[in-house]
Amino acid sequence: MTLAAPTDLPAALPHALVRDTFQLFLARDPNPEAQFGDFGGLLGTLFGSQEFLTSQRAQKTDLAWPERQYFIARQLGILYCPIGKNACSYFKRAMVHLADHPRRHILDRSIHQLTDHIRTGMQLSDYTESEISAIWRDPDLYSFAILRDPYRRLLSAYIEKFVVNRMDGANLTYHTGPLIEAVQKAQGLPGPDFARGIRFRDFILHITAQPPETLDPHWRPQYLYLGDHHWSALYDFDNLAQAVRDLEAMSGIELSQPPVNRSGSGEGVTHFGAEQLLPAVLDRLPMIDAESFLTEDLKERISQYYARDFALMAEKIS
Repeated sequence: MTLAAPTDLPAALPHALVRDTFQLFLARDPNPEAQFGDFGGLLGTLFGSQEFLTSQRAQKTDLAWPERQYFIARQLGILYCPIGKNACSYFKRAMVHLADHPRRHILDRSIHQLTDHIRTGMQLSDYTESEISAIWRDPDLYSFAILRDPYRRLLSAYIEKFVVNRMDGANLTYHTGPLIEAVQKAQGLPGPDFARGIRFRDFILHITAQPPETLDPHWRPQYLYLGDHHWSALYDFDNLAQAVRDLEAMSGIELSQPPVNRSGSGEGVTHFGAEQLLPAVLDRLPMIDAESFLTEDLKERISQYYARDFALMAEKIS
């Protein structure tokens, strides 16, 4: 199969980038005439190619969630459990850096998609069952995760997914669309009306009425990610710098600074009744503090549903 793209594009990706991406997917260089106008188009072509779909790099070990998504820097003996909305993009990239992956500059461009669907050596599902067993038996394995206050985690998920990115196609398809549709249907509204969306109160009342294991990963309880494994350290999201310092100390590798709260959720002015406002209204207002969303009844509902997460936070090691 010849993998090429139209040549009448205003600009083309640098040949070195195309070559390295082909090497990641297919372990070969592209045909000399292959040109691509954007990285998304390049990924779409490669992911859809029969050559990739039938290659070993597309075949991952059939490992159950959450273990299949754990990251491993094997030569350092460091294992990381990514948890949605807990700086997982940053720490996935940090693990790729620690592993000194030869295609790190490619993985950094689409860290979730590429590591989830290509055998890169970064996830446990990239290894055989015997290799995975050996990893877990290693007495020197350092395993860690980042935990976050459930109130702030839920508010951050709501602001990012249901307000800021409420009309993003991928977000609607993979995360928020079915939930918005279910809530609006229960309210007797025609739809789904994604521009209208749902209120923070709607979001909390809906998800806390569902079985925890069925929730989207961005608001699924954190204890489910950890399974029944022993963890060397459970770090606090509010002290990411400590996790970075520990990883640097044990690896001798310098990492970039940890991220700040990009959505700004939970910080801002007081606005009573914020939990009742629709996304389009919230989008026009200044940033609002967390307590304006977290009424006593919602806090009580969250504290009961996420009780095991609150217990983990109280017992965290670091």
